[in-house]
Amino acid sequence: MAIDDELDTLTFYSEVLEDHNFTPVTAQNGEEGLKKAREEKPSLIILDIMIPKKSGMKTYKELRTDPALKDVPVMIITGISKEVDFKSLLDRSTTGKVAPEAHLVKPIKADELIAAINEVMG
Repeated sequence: MAIDDELDTLTFYSEVLEDHNFTPVTAQNGEEGLKKAREEKPSLIILDIMIPKKSGMKTYKELRTDPALKDVPVMIITGISKEVDFKSLLDRSTTGKVAPEAHLVKPIKADELIAAINEVMG
């Protein structure tokens, strides 16, 4: 599943995922993403931080506190630099799982995306 407000980015993720035999589900904001995640029970969530209706940080925290979704791996792919310490930002919450499984910086290439997914998914 990919949650991003940029249609071009969602199209890119969907095409790359389909090319590698994944079935993509997309959402354009945090509220839609949480709703679809609860319905679809994805095996992985790609999450942007700068999204409308519910920020990526709030969406992440809600994913981590939802009993049905708390163990779904989350990859944050955003224009926000790796210099941002997501661990310390998320430490303030009660997510139980502090840092996302991956943090990649946009723009990302297809081979980088698949390599990160394979690493996270094992």
